[in-house]
Amino acid sequence: MRKWLIYALLAILLYAFPWLIPSSYFVHMAQGFLYTYIVVVGLNLLVGLSGQLSLGHAGFYAIGAYTTALCTLANVPFLLSLVIGMAACALTGAFVAMLSLRAKGPYLAMVTIAFGLLIEIVANRWVDVTGGPAGLYLEEPSLFGFRLGVVEYYWFIAFITLVIAALVDNLFTSRIGRTFRAMGNSEVAAATVGVNVRNWKVLAFSLSALIAGVGGALFAFQNAYFNSDSFTFDKSILFLIGVIVGGAGTRLGPVIGTVIIFLLPQWVQSLYDYHLLIFGAILLFSLIVLPDGIVGGFGRLMGRRKQLTTAHSVVEDTAEEKSDDVRWAAERQETVLDVEHVVMEFDGYRAVDDVSLEMKGPEVRGLIGPNGSGKSTMVNLLTGVYVPTAGRIRWNGRDVTSFAPHQMAAVGITRTFQNLQLFGEMTVLQNVMVGFHLHYRTGFWANLFHTAAFHREERQFAAEALRLLAFVGMAEKAEETAANLSYGEQRLVEIARAMAVRPQLLILDEPAAGASHYEVEKITKVIRNLKDVGISIILVEHHMEIVMNVCDHITVLDFGKKIAEGRPEEIQNHPQVIEAYLGGEEVSKLVVGT
Repeated sequence: MRKWLIYALLAILLYAFPWLIPSSYFVHMAQGFLYTYIVVVGLNLLVGLSGQLSLGHAGFYAIGAYTTALCTLANVPFLLSLVIGMAACALTGAFVAMLSLRAKGPYLAMVTIAFGLLIEIVANRWVDVTGGPAGLYLEEPSLFGFRLGVVEYYWFIAFITLVIAALVDNLFTSRIGRTFRAMGNSEVAAATVGVNVRNWKVLAFSLSALIAGVGGALFAFQNAYFNSDSFTFDKSILFLIGVIVGGAGTRLGPVIGTVIIFLLPQWVQSLYDYHLLIFGAILLFSLIVLPDGIVGGFGRLMGRRKQLTTAHSVVEDTAEEKSDDVRWAAERQETVLDVEHVVMEFDGYRAVDDVSLEMKGPEVRGLIGPNGSGKSTMVNLLTGVYVPTAGRIRWNGRDVTSFAPHQMAAVGITRTFQNLQLFGEMTVLQNVMVGFHLHYRTGFWANLFHTAAFHREERQFAAEALRLLAFVGMAEKAEETAANLSYGEQRLVEIARAMAVRPQLLILDEPAAGASHYEVEKITKVIRNLKDVGISIILVEHHMEIVMNVCDHITVLDFGKKIAEGRPEEIQNHPQVIEAYLGGEEVSKLVVGT
């Protein structure tokens, strides 16, 4: 109700603006501010949430403008032309995203720069269609036969802006926003809880391009004329500055950023020749002094910034009811993991060399060996991060050898990481709720419009996430930002997030690494509890006391080969295992001084 009250007040202010300041100049300026804000808020969705950098958004801005304008010149109604322009931008955004799926960081920036420059060249040179530098002349837009003058067109832009702002805000506070943010934090961690990173990247690019196209279309009809000079590369830079300086990934950031990039030049028009230098200095200052942007920086100064969450309910005391906390585990039947002669080579080096193992669950299987023995490579093979060079992996009778991480999660195999892969900018509760990704049933539109089904499902999974946090002893930290936790606490949250996938097989990759003695005891207790409720576990760990106390069977690797397998008491006295860890007879003699 508070959110909608704010939007109602904004609507009243926007409606009253032409009456309060009855000047066509200021009304035009307000129009420019609003359509610039639309582009920035769309780019913020891409850069701030999904972590994808775009330096070519002026290209989508141009496509929206030209498509809508050309359609109206062909006597297509204005509103339908706007929809066509939006669709064209969304499809182009998806195409650019698919071209750049393997590109990250500066390489992704290069792809988007090339796209933006290509659109700029086409707009400038394809004179027969775009008008080039001479531009296109348009009539005043009309809605259902009603002509939109300066004030009426301003009201139309204000309405579109409020709708987009509300819908984007809904995305921020929904599963869509959490998934985007998780993907921006760690793609591999997002994939292991079931997120198809490729498809979600395409979705983020399409949404951002669509919104940029709306801004471009609204710009095109502001003065009933525009030309190719409006879509140069520096326009893309300007939009990105608005996102970064305002505060990437924040809700108010685009407002502050638009003030900086749109209103500031209006106030210092005499310095226009130096505008790129001024914006460059502002960006440099922001990156050094306020790396989280103005909104993020002030938020830190005022105290710990609360992350968006949809669940503020009191933590339920369900830690003792293990069967209720992970009630899905009790429903599992016997599971079978069959690894047949698996080989993994890297440029001729065999990290895993003809390893076979069979695991019938529920059981806890230890996977141990000295550093460099191939344990982490084996974990990556079992979770789809790597595809083996040779051999086969079967899970419950199904060949999953070439499955990607999100497909492995879908069949019931997930993991934690040796090097922590929490979504640090999100709260503990949000981290665990991301883990339920595969189990949500409401789709994109329900999340966009926050339907009753959406709210019902959010409450359901928030409550279940709290139960899982109680299971690992972290319920009291549910609203804490994950990055603020101790190392051992982050390990526990990562286990809770993996449990949210509802796996049949949970692979724990050195869960006690870096934890204190007290935290190691908590982690050991959690592993025992998981074992009690019937989850199959593969435990990779250097703490031998944990391995020997909780594992049913142990597999030992050395130099990529399996050298031993058996019960803990058998492994403790196995000569090859002792030699692998302590060295051979010569080393033993050297240690004792003989």
